[in-house]
Amino acid sequence: MTLRYSTAARNHILQHGSLKKAFQNGKILIYSGAQPASADSAPTGTLLCTITRNSGAHTAEVLATGTVTLTGGASGSVDTVTVDGINIMSEGAVAYDTSLTVTAAAVAAAINRSESSPEYTATSSGAVVTISAARGSGAAPNTFAVSATLTTITASYGNMAGGVTALNGLQFDVATAGTITKKVGEVWSGTNVATGTAGWYRFVGAVADSGVADSSETEIREDGAIATSGAQLNMSSTTLTSGATTTIDTWSRSLPSA
Repeated sequence: MTLRYSTAARNHILQHGSLKKAFQNGKILIYSGAQPASADSAPTGTLLCTITRNSGAHTAEVLATGTVTLTGGASGSVDTVTVDGINIMSEGAVAYDTSLTVTAAAVAAAINRSESSPEYTATSSGAVVTISAARGSGAAPNTFAVSATLTTITASYGNMAGGVTALNGLQFDVATAGTITKKVGEVWSGTNVATGTAGWYRFVGAVADSGVADSSETEIREDGAIATSGAQLNMSSTTLTSGATTTIDTWSRSLPSA
């Protein structure tokens, strides 16, 4: 078995940030049997244990969202979109195209191509552009004002809301010499929910994972093998007994220099 990343994880690392940002405050799910052929696939085997910080119940992160709804106009442009006063459509104005629905889709695409600090992503449905805060921001963006500058087009706005900060998720230390490790002094552990032999794991990000095949490129996942040595996740024993505690003593990932 080998280390595998989901499409969403690879996209996130390539565009939005680091492996640390992708998986910070996530959790590790330990399964019996062999890992799926792709990290985009639904899990296989029996879930034996969920690893969190100090075996605590994991509260998934919910990303804060806000909206820009295009309400009128048949010409002109959306010149900027701002969250908390920061222009998140930095690549330039989006001209009206065909309909408000088509224009909203173009605005969402422009936000996704742009860079801002902090960063945001967007989707559209009809004439509504939904803006999502970055992973790891939790409840911090709640109440941030959403606005836009417009030419001819009119719009209404929904401020950022609904963000929830993850609790008891796994955290990492500072990367050193091309390697990142679990946070020093942090206990990664969980209570076994079934008896069996650990065969593979799925590390998921802080936002709740659907647990199904991911065709929409949204689920942040890392899959790998489990053994007592030489695997992507090494454990003192692969035999897990229901009700007992499993602890992960070491975890690291390295980026090769060549």
